Amino acid sequence: MDEVGRGTTVEDGLAIAFATAHHLLAVNGCRAMFATHFHELADMLGYDPMTHKGQGPFSDIAFYCTYFDEIEVSPLLPQR
Repeated sequence: MDEVGRGTTVEDGLAIAFATAHHLLAVNGCRAMFATHFHELADMLGYDPMTHKGQGPFSDIAFYCTYFDEIEVSPLLPQR
């Protein structure tokens, strides 16, 4: 799932993202990759930066953060 809650207000999007993560864990019990731009969701799920996992009822959730650097490409320079 990608960008859950995008295009909504912050409050609505965060509620949708939390409810979706909770449902996938508690009701479906499925494995899923879940992406969202709501960083507050990690706090709601009890994110522990030492273990990269949630806490309490969300201890089966693992967190992965990816970062990338954008570079500006000049049309005058040869491409790699």
